[in-house]
Amino acid sequence: MGRNFWIGLAVLFCCATPAAAQHPLFADNSEVSITIEAPLTTLLRTARRNTDPHPGALILTGQGEPQRYNIVLSARGMSRRITNFCSFPPLRVDFENNQLRETFFRGQNELKLTTHCRGNANYTQLYVLEYTAYRLYNEISPMSYRVRPLRVTYRDTEGRRDQDTQFGFFVEDDDDVARRNNRVALDIETGVARSSQLDPDAAARVALFQYMIGNLDWDMVESAEGRDCCHNNRLLARAEGDMQALIPAPYDFDFSGFVSAPYALPPEGLSVQNVRTRLYRGYCMHNDRLPAAIAHFQSRREAINALIAGETRLSDERRATARRYIDGFYEVISDPERVQRQLVDRCRQSAG
Repeated sequence: MGRNFWIGLAVLFCCATPAAAQHPLFADNSEVSITIEAPLTTLLRTARRNTDPHPGALILTGQGEPQRYNIVLSARGMSRRITNFCSFPPLRVDFENNQLRETFFRGQNELKLTTHCRGNANYTQLYVLEYTAYRLYNEISPMSYRVRPLRVTYRDTEGRRDQDTQFGFFVEDDDDVARRNNRVALDIETGVARSSQLDPDAAARVALFQYMIGNLDWDMVESAEGRDCCHNNRLLARAEGDMQALIPAPYDFDFSGFVSAPYALPPEGLSVQNVRTRLYRGYCMHNDRLPAAIAHFQSRREAINALIAGETRLSDERRATARRYIDGFYEVISDPERVQRQLVDRCRQSAG
């Protein structure tokens, strides 16, 4: 055997380690049980005003011997955190200063924890649906956030709240999504990236996915004034400083029609009365990529239907409603006249 063979074999063993082996947290979709101990009374009381960190602990159970990690816990997000509608905000879990190398949380640092809005079964269904929306986009593109379902027990170290167990899920870190796809997650201000710098095929897929789930709470290149780019999307570049062929990776789907949260409202300025009503917001400059995007979604229909059917945490009624909502999307993209009328003719212009 020649020298090149052994070099190639060495490269194979050195560099072909699967991402799942490096990041066991997102290696599969089985539910993980954790307990979070923190001064929850104070955190929840002050969440509307600030996102100050609080010391706490995360205890992993169901994976052999319980594993305890010191964490820093903080509220995050905007709409759910600063309004009076939800009694519990989304959280950020910081594993800083933990020795994670040989543990279940190997490769993690900060994680977004999507929590319940209110503590009843109807709200649990909403966040199972949002978790499912992430999984649906996993079926469309690898440039997507992985999620891990959780059974979270919340224990207030101040002793003023009853212990409570709820569904939740961790969302993969931005940089991990990028590294897994040999990309770099850009950290830029709004207005820096232009729609003409987006990868047209990826942009068409993202816009079509958002139409599929009935989501209007996003933008691929803009965000609210004073906030980083981009609204509920992270741009993935081929290299740091490379501003061409940018790929948007969407997240946060609780304002979508697919989830249909009671606090979700359409953005101001759009002729939509209800989040269940679809409105295409893809760019006109990418209309020529729509046929390929539609064909790709058609090819994934069986997998998407199977994913919804297999989500046993959904009630039969919610599962049937979710399936009908997605079927409505496929009825549109299977009809050329409706594609023209509801997508192509509804596209939005871009400044460049």
